Amino acid sequence: MYPKSHPESRQPTYYPATASKQRGSALVIAVFIIVVMLAVILSLSRLLLSSSESLVYEVQGSRAFFAAQSGLELALTRVFPLTGAASCSALSLNFSDDGLRGCRAEVNCQALSLPAGNVATVLYQLSSTGICQADNFITSRELVLEVRQ
Repeated sequence: MYPKSHPESRQPTYYPATASKQRGSALVIAVFIIVVMLAVILSLSRLLLSSSESLVYEVQGSRAFFAAQSGLELALTRVFPLTGAASCSALSLNFSDDGLRGCRAEVNCQALSLPAGNVATVLYQLSSTGICQADNFITSRELVLEVRQ
Protein backbone atom coordinates (compact mmCIF):
# COMPACT_ATOMS: atom_id res chain seq x y z
CA MET A 1 0.00 0.00 0.00
CA TYR A 2 1.03 3.46 -0.81
CA PRO A 3 1.43 6.10 1.82
CA LYS A 4 -1.27 8.69 1.92
CA SER A 5 -0.24 12.04 0.62
CA HIS A 6 -1.30 15.06 2.52
CA PRO A 7 -2.11 18.13 0.42
CA GLU A 8 -1.15 20.34 3.33
CA SER A 9 2.44 19.12 3.15
CA ARG A 10 2.79 20.34 -0.45
CA GLN A 11 1.92 23.95 0.40
CA PRO A 12 4.89 26.32 0.83
CA THR A 13 5.58 27.43 4.31
CA TYR A 14 5.44 31.23 4.90
CA TYR A 15 7.33 32.84 7.68
CA PRO A 16 6.19 36.14 9.07
CA ALA A 17 8.51 39.08 8.16
CA THR A 18 10.46 40.48 11.00
CA ALA A 19 11.83 44.03 11.40
CA SER A 20 15.43 42.81 11.24
CA LYS A 21 14.90 41.34 7.75
CA GLN A 22 13.42 44.60 6.38
CA ARG A 23 16.16 46.87 7.66
CA GLY A 24 18.51 46.17 4.71
CA SER A 25 15.94 47.02 2.03
CA ALA A 26 15.28 50.44 3.54
CA LEU A 27 19.01 51.17 3.41
CA VAL A 28 19.19 50.23 -0.27
CA ILE A 29 16.22 52.48 -1.09
CA ALA A 30 17.74 55.38 0.89
CA VAL A 31 21.07 55.06 -0.94
CA PHE A 32 19.25 54.93 -4.29
CA ILE A 33 17.31 58.11 -3.49
CA ILE A 34 20.50 59.89 -2.39
CA VAL A 35 22.28 58.93 -5.62
CA VAL A 36 19.35 60.10 -7.77
CA MET A 37 19.14 63.42 -5.90
CA LEU A 38 22.89 63.92 -6.28
CA ALA A 39 22.63 63.35 -10.04
CA VAL A 40 19.80 65.89 -10.29
CA ILE A 41 21.74 68.47 -8.28
CA LEU A 42 24.89 68.00 -10.39
CA SER A 43 22.98 68.37 -13.66
CA LEU A 44 21.24 71.52 -12.43
CA SER A 45 24.52 73.05 -11.29
CA ARG A 46 26.10 72.31 -14.69
CA LEU A 47 23.11 73.94 -16.41
CA LEU A 48 23.42 77.00 -14.19
CA LEU A 49 27.15 77.28 -14.90
CA SER A 50 26.70 77.11 -18.67
CA SER A 51 23.88 79.65 -18.48
CA SER A 52 26.05 82.10 -16.55
CA GLU A 53 28.92 81.64 -19.03
CA SER A 54 26.64 82.40 -21.98
CA LEU A 55 25.43 85.53 -20.20
CA VAL A 56 29.03 86.68 -19.70
CA TYR A 57 29.78 86.12 -23.39
CA GLU A 58 26.66 88.07 -24.35
CA VAL A 59 27.63 91.06 -22.18
CA GLN A 60 31.25 90.93 -23.30
CA GLY A 61 30.13 90.70 -26.93
CA SER A 62 28.05 93.86 -26.54
CA ARG A 63 30.99 95.66 -24.95
CA ALA A 64 33.29 94.53 -27.79
CA PHE A 65 30.74 95.78 -30.35
CA PHE A 66 30.59 99.21 -28.71
CA ALA A 67 34.40 99.35 -28.51
CA ALA A 68 34.62 98.64 -32.26
CA GLN A 69 31.94 101.23 -32.98
CA SER A 70 33.76 103.82 -30.86
CA GLY A 71 36.96 103.08 -32.76
CA LEU A 72 35.17 103.68 -36.07
CA GLU A 73 33.71 106.97 -34.87
CA LEU A 74 37.09 108.23 -33.67
CA ALA A 75 38.71 107.17 -36.96
CA LEU A 76 36.03 109.06 -38.90
CA THR A 77 36.95 112.27 -37.05
CA ARG A 78 40.50 111.77 -38.32
CA VAL A 79 39.43 111.00 -41.90
CA PHE A 80 37.01 113.96 -42.05
CA PRO A 81 38.42 116.56 -39.62
CA LEU A 82 36.75 119.95 -39.16
CA THR A 83 40.07 121.68 -39.79
CA GLY A 84 43.34 120.40 -41.20
CA ALA A 85 44.27 117.54 -43.49
CA ALA A 86 42.65 114.12 -43.54
CA SER A 87 44.55 111.23 -42.00
CA CYS A 88 43.89 107.64 -42.98
CA SER A 89 46.16 105.55 -40.79
CA ALA A 90 45.95 102.70 -38.33
CA LEU A 91 44.67 103.55 -34.89
CA SER A 92 44.90 101.64 -31.63
CA LEU A 93 42.73 102.63 -28.66
CA ASN A 94 42.66 101.41 -25.08
CA PHE A 95 39.53 102.41 -23.20
CA SER A 96 39.61 103.36 -19.53
CA ASP A 97 35.98 104.42 -19.00
CA ASP A 98 33.78 102.33 -16.74
CA GLY A 99 31.65 100.88 -19.54
CA LEU A 100 34.59 99.81 -21.73
CA ARG A 101 37.31 99.14 -19.17
CA GLY A 102 39.37 96.17 -20.30
CA CYS A 103 38.45 96.77 -23.95
CA ARG A 104 40.49 98.00 -26.87
CA ALA A 105 39.88 98.83 -30.51
CA GLU A 106 42.20 98.27 -33.45
CA VAL A 107 41.24 100.38 -36.48
CA ASN A 108 42.67 100.04 -39.99
CA CYS A 109 42.07 102.50 -42.81
CA GLN A 110 42.58 102.19 -46.56
CA ALA A 111 42.10 104.99 -49.07
CA LEU A 112 41.11 103.89 -52.58
CA SER A 113 40.80 106.13 -55.64
CA LEU A 114 37.67 105.53 -57.66
CA PRO A 115 37.18 107.19 -61.02
CA ALA A 116 33.65 108.51 -61.33
CA GLY A 117 33.32 110.16 -64.72
CA ASN A 118 35.68 113.12 -64.88
CA VAL A 119 36.02 113.40 -61.08
CA ALA A 120 38.12 111.01 -59.04
CA THR A 121 36.60 110.24 -55.69
CA VAL A 122 38.26 108.71 -52.69
CA LEU A 123 36.72 105.71 -50.97
CA TYR A 124 37.82 105.11 -47.40
CA GLN A 125 37.45 101.61 -46.06
CA LEU A 126 37.61 101.49 -42.26
CA SER A 127 37.67 98.25 -40.31
CA SER A 128 37.55 98.22 -36.54
CA THR A 129 38.00 95.26 -34.23
CA GLY A 130 36.80 95.63 -30.65
CA ILE A 131 38.35 93.22 -28.16
CA CYS A 132 37.23 92.91 -24.55
CA GLN A 133 38.72 90.74 -21.83
CA ALA A 134 37.33 90.00 -18.38
CA ASP A 135 39.05 87.24 -16.41
CA ASN A 136 39.33 84.29 -18.83
CA PHE A 137 36.60 85.51 -21.20
CA ILE A 138 37.86 87.20 -24.37
CA THR A 139 35.39 88.38 -27.00
CA SER A 140 35.84 90.35 -30.19
CA ARG A 141 33.61 91.99 -32.76
CA GLU A 142 34.61 93.44 -36.12
CA LEU A 143 32.87 96.27 -37.96
CA VAL A 144 33.63 97.49 -41.49
CA LEU A 145 32.59 100.88 -42.85
CA GLU A 146 33.04 102.38 -46.29
CA VAL A 147 32.66 106.13 -46.85
CA ARG A 148 33.17 108.40 -49.85
CA GLN A 149 34.66 111.81 -49.88
